Amino acid sequence: MRLNRTLLYTGVFLTAIGVALLAVDVGRPETNALIGALRLWPLALIAIGLGIALRRTQISLASGLLASAVPGLLLGATMAATPRFAVDHGVWERLKAAYEREYHCADSGARIDFGNVEIDPIGGCR
Repeated sequence: MRLNRTLLYTGVFLTAIGVALLAVDVGRPETNALIGALRLWPLALIAIGLGIALRRTQISLASGLLASAVPGLLLGATMAATPRFAVDHGVWERLKAAYEREYHCADSGARIDFGNVEIDPIGGCR
């Protein structure tokens, strides 16, 4: 049986993104801890470089898996950290205020809660 490595590496990359998102959702780490982990982004470049350099050796499969998993984990962590970073640093409130100024909106004060997702609609917009 011949192994299609492109599909294998794509699957590992997507799985790593999902694992990172799930780990952040279940573990609930602090935003600063996530940002600290994202400072390790050069590891993705190292993993990709090793995957390329070792592709014609006996450990090419392992290096390719590593080269696809590490960037996936970092991308997943970035996807998980971005909304928290925006909320923790008041970005959402500034965007909301700018939107209200531009479109003459007033906050209706209604809140809808769906477990992990909370919707706070802005009412009265023209």
